[in-house]
Amino acid sequence: MKIKIYCEAGAMTTEVRNLKTLKNVELIGFPFESKNRRVFTASQPSELTSDNDFVTVDNANIRISDTDKSEKFDKIAKIIGENHYNDVRHIDTAYKENCLIFISPDKGDIIDKAIELEKLTGIKFFHPSNIEEIKRAVQNI
Repeated sequence: MKIKIYCEAGAMTTEVRNLKTLKNVELIGFPFESKNRRVFTASQPSELTSDNDFVTVDNANIRISDTDKSEKFDKIAKIIGENHYNDVRHIDTAYKENCLIFISPDKGDIIDKAIELEKLTGIKFFHPSNIEEIKRAVQNI
């Protein structure tokens, strides 16, 4: 079983990057922001619209039908706050990609709401500084 870990760009520390050396771990990232060759890019990014200026013809391998939001999107937005649209899209993308862990440097909008978000999505949320907790979570999966 692959253990998919969603990593926001700002969470990609050396320790987080080294998680991919653990058995069955795959790091996932949003395909249009701060491209990182060290992670697999999400194939189902959430809630892309034609006014997103980071979508180009270079991204043609992603089908438009795969960019719809999930049924959890609006509930995630209520937890995070609708004014944090990009955070909601990242979490929803992780949900659509079946990620089991989400690593974010955003303590205020995401990590502080980890318990409520986990109840909704089934994803465990961590700050990158909690690398030992993340490793334990991977071992427990």
